[in-house]
Amino acid sequence: MKVLFIAQPFPYPPDTGSRNLIFHWLDAASRLHDIHLLWIGDPQKGTSSIRELPKLKVTCIAAVPDMKLSARIRRLATAVLTNTPSTSLVGMTNGARNEILHHVETGNYDVVVLTENVVAGYAPLLVSSIPVVLFKHSVQAVDARDARNRFGKLHLRWALEEHIVRKFEARTCETSTVLCTVNAEDAADLAERYRLPRPARVVPIGVDLSKFPPRGQDPGGHVIGFFGNMSWGANLDAANWFVAQILPTIWEKFPSAEFRVIGHGSKNWAPEKCDPRIDRRGPSNIPDCMSDAVIGVVPVFSGTGVRLKLLEMLSMGIPVITTSLGALGTGCKHEEHVLIADDCDSFSAAVVRLIEDSRLRKKLRGAGLELIQAHSWQSFYPEILEAIQKAASTHPGFVAREPTSAAQEIL
Repeated sequence: MKVLFIAQPFPYPPDTGSRNLIFHWLDAASRLHDIHLLWIGDPQKGTSSIRELPKLKVTCIAAVPDMKLSARIRRLATAVLTNTPSTSLVGMTNGARNEILHHVETGNYDVVVLTENVVAGYAPLLVSSIPVVLFKHSVQAVDARDARNRFGKLHLRWALEEHIVRKFEARTCETSTVLCTVNAEDAADLAERYRLPRPARVVPIGVDLSKFPPRGQDPGGHVIGFFGNMSWGANLDAANWFVAQILPTIWEKFPSAEFRVIGHGSKNWAPEKCDPRIDRRGPSNIPDCMSDAVIGVVPVFSGTGVRLKLLEMLSMGIPVITTSLGALGTGCKHEEHVLIADDCDSFSAAVVRLIEDSRLRKKLRGAGLELIQAHSWQSFYPEILEAIQKAASTHPGFVAREPTSAAQEIL
């Protein structure tokens, strides 16, 4: 089977949640099928191949956004007129559209996979000629609502942005042949929100266990770890809330406690309360940076999807305190795999308790390591392949082919 993936921008290395998701869909699909990746963006910010995916064909569609004021105003006007977010319009230039249509018309593909929300705008354009799989890392309407709450509920810009995103998400979800989400809650939200004609398929997000091996021992001490892409609003909300509402209580009990923040954008993050005990590491090797963290925290209260950071912490054997939203879609239970707390007082108390109680840390570590075995990426590869096969089977003349015995062994 021939499958065309469309992504914006280049989805490698898999060092963010979005890139991680795309990489493993590509990995799963390329084990059985002939895969062509079209990525949209600045050619200098990608490569012509991905070393770990040697069978993957990679083509760049050049699309560098014009940041002049006049160009930005034109994009905003187009966004309002077409109900298409400006971030998607960057990759939907006339040149990009024509090139994608040319590939679809001449490539003899069985199905197109649209990777994530930003390229979802191609679903209505392509679905009349080829089956389309759209997988979503999050519910865009919720992200837009959170942005509005973050930057100003009554501000016209953010109200307009939320309106555009809702219209765009409804249109793209409705027209996709197969829609995939990373958890059942997101699938139910989209179905109810947009009265979808077909239910979304749940294809969970996983973790590469080999890249996040268990630590040798409990390091003890007072280092509290958090990591994630700090250009993502939900991560900013989480870190800012922890610094403002939780750390003062922790410092009363443990004056030397360090809050370590790792990931893209963390160097530029400016917490409201600056303190030398807040260590901003930037993009770094997470297992190395978390090796001396006594606990990890996932204090998220905005956004949707599955928190990859929680799965990665469990994979490393790090005891975790999270909110209920942070644990969504992971199967984690309070007091069994993690501690779950949803307000300032209970979250602060949980942090203090876990720092002080080495037996509890040992218990959570063991249960977390057992749970994470069910969240390896490879365990979800069959579900990725089933979603692609389901969409392709709607194509006239499609003939299903049984995977070879070698391919079955790989899966």
